[in-house]
Amino acid sequence: MRRLVVAGAAWVLAEQTGEGVPRGIFRTVCLTCGAESGAVRDESVGVERWALRHTGAVPAHRVFRLVSEWFLRVDPGPGNPLLELELELELERELEREVGE
Repeated sequence: MRRLVVAGAAWVLAEQTGEGVPRGIFRTVCLTCGAESGAVRDESVGVERWALRHTGAVPAHRVFRLVSEWFLRVDPGPGNPLLELELELELERELEREVGE
């Protein structure tokens, strides 16, 4: 396994997107009793409604924590030597796929 450390190189942090990757995962926790909504993907509306129903059932429970998970990706940016290396590897893979077809 090769390991390459590039100190001081430019990196780009971005939201991970693509097929099967949710925009986010959300859940709500009641800070009074610790009850949780359960996790939902992509939209927080379901867990927000859960908080309203929970307060409706137990009016003294009115404070909640919305917990969200986002998926991030770090890629080499302009000026990072890894960017050129990754572009070369991707070009090689594309050529191999074309030859295999």
